[in-house]
Amino acid sequence: MHDDLDDLLEETFMMSTDLGENQFDDIIDEDNEELDKETTRFCKLVNDAHQEVYPGCKNFSKLSIIVRLLHIKNLHGWSNVSFNMLLQLLRELFPENSCLPSTFQDCKFIIKDLGFSYEKIHACPNDCILFRKEYENEDTCPKCHSSRYKKMKVNNSRRKVHRKVASSLIPAKVLRYFPLVPRIKKLFMSSKTAKLMTWHDEGRTKDGKLRHPADSLAWKTFDSLHPNFASDPRNVRLGLASDGFNAYKNIGNQHSVWPVVLMTYNLAPWDCMKQPYLMLSLLIPGPSSPKSSIDVYLEPLIDELKECWENGFETYDAYSKQLFQAYVALLWTVSDFPAYAMLSGWSTSGKLACPICNYHTCSRYLKNSKKMCYMGHRRFLVGALVVVY
Repeated sequence: MHDDLDDLLEETFMMSTDLGENQFDDIIDEDNEELDKETTRFCKLVNDAHQEVYPGCKNFSKLSIIVRLLHIKNLHGWSNVSFNMLLQLLRELFPENSCLPSTFQDCKFIIKDLGFSYEKIHACPNDCILFRKEYENEDTCPKCHSSRYKKMKVNNSRRKVHRKVASSLIPAKVLRYFPLVPRIKKLFMSSKTAKLMTWHDEGRTKDGKLRHPADSLAWKTFDSLHPNFASDPRNVRLGLASDGFNAYKNIGNQHSVWPVVLMTYNLAPWDCMKQPYLMLSLLIPGPSSPKSSIDVYLEPLIDELKECWENGFETYDAYSKQLFQAYVALLWTVSDFPAYAMLSGWSTSGKLACPICNYHTCSRYLKNSKKMCYMGHRRFLVGALVVVY
């Protein structure tokens, strides 16, 4: 069929195009009783992507026409009623045995399995808390007493609307969280990517040279401390990176947004940094940097990582064709020096700026230049000749 649905599924389910022309030859039957729910839904999507809208239609599949119609609806702001009317007209136009859905809700039910969903979590405007768990039903922040919702002035002489009621549906700040487990499961839904997830143990050359994080001392130390985790090479090892950027092209408009991205280090060096395997986990809203309050926004991710570390989750390995219990570990973070301070909680400015030296940092404040000066770096030179002038 003349559409890009295979490419869409490859990108959605993290399948690299370098693995071959056809990614779906090895997809298992959706009626297999051993499959977990995520894999079953994926198999159904693959079948929908290759099912003709009606017998003889070569230009559109069931999934492709739904994606195209929803895209047009979103671009032009169609109402749900007008979209339903269009679907009814198309069903009358197509042969009787067409598989086109009849309502907007049916289309949403089919398309939701692509996994483009995320969680919206309301946050305190001053970055104190997230309105979740014990604070889920609160309307004000228990720490700074700021309103959970935006306060809007209502100018209407005919109707007297309470200000809080008018603004109750507009949160002051929203964190967008992309759940981790469904995205990791997608890595094991194709036998090709499932095989790549064991490269760090079965595919790399073990000659003592540092070519991959698996060759590092930190990786080996982690394996020795947690032998049960290391016993299964399919267990996932992640790295976390975060940095702020201006969401708008106008330099004068400073609006700092902080994405949190996870990298999969099970893969080979030429794969682990490619876009299909980089997972956006959090989108921390602006307009200013969260600074030391970034740990508040990391709470949903940390909770899920702890659950994946302690209890794991069951998923289907398409390469070995069996279910297994997968576990996840976050090995380290990757960031620049200012972001390092935010993620670690150790200030990288001022008198004790060095996170390695800690309280032994050799520093002095220069009064005239009004800057901190860091000296004493020659003490780290082993056997160096110290010349005194």
